[in-house]
Amino acid sequence: MKIITVAVLCACVVGCSKDPAAKEQEPLGGPGMQKFATGAVELGWQCFNKGDYETALRRFQMAVRHDPAYAPGYYGIAYVHSVQGRLEEAIKYYRLTLERDQTYPYTFANLGYALLQKDQFEEGLQMLDKALKLKPDCGEAYVSYANYYAYKREWGKAQEAANKAIGCGQIIHPELRKLLEDNHVKLLHNNSGQSDASSHRTPSAPVVGSR
Repeated sequence: MKIITVAVLCACVVGCSKDPAAKEQEPLGGPGMQKFATGAVELGWQCFNKGDYETALRRFQMAVRHDPAYAPGYYGIAYVHSVQGRLEEAIKYYRLTLERDQTYPYTFANLGYALLQKDQFEEGLQMLDKALKLKPDCGEAYVSYANYYAYKREWGKAQEAANKAIGCGQIIHPELRKLLEDNHVKLLHNNSGQSDASSHRTPSAPVVGSR
């Protein structure tokens, strides 16, 4: 499945340093280092939001060295890999996140989205269902369903999923919208607001064919 990713992100409150020496100056893992994991993740998202993916990835990696049990660090690593198209690594780190925390619906949604891109449809759909069980208004899961059904050319189901996504406040990527409308899918027209994404979640992107 060919995907065009468009991330919807929020800003964090910590500054982003590009000083190469900064990484060496930070403490690593060990007793008492767990307290630094949260700050490393916050810094990672700040760097990510500025488009500095390499520094963001290093900060998330630093977080899991500070605290190997800290799920948000693994989630951040997975997300960077996902938006840069490194799907095998993304899937690996979403799974590592779930080994530590299964309460965040967007971990399931993102894992499902990545699996769909790898044509692992059965498990990918299972992950989307788990996201929706945790958060019934998870627009990102519905838009991934719309992508899937568009790929399968099941336009009625694509319409239902896309309109549920729109109803949840999820922005439909223009290319997916055009694909659906070109196939006589009638979409709701309240899709001009913000996505329901208030954190680092799932890009809204169309399926436009197979790899």
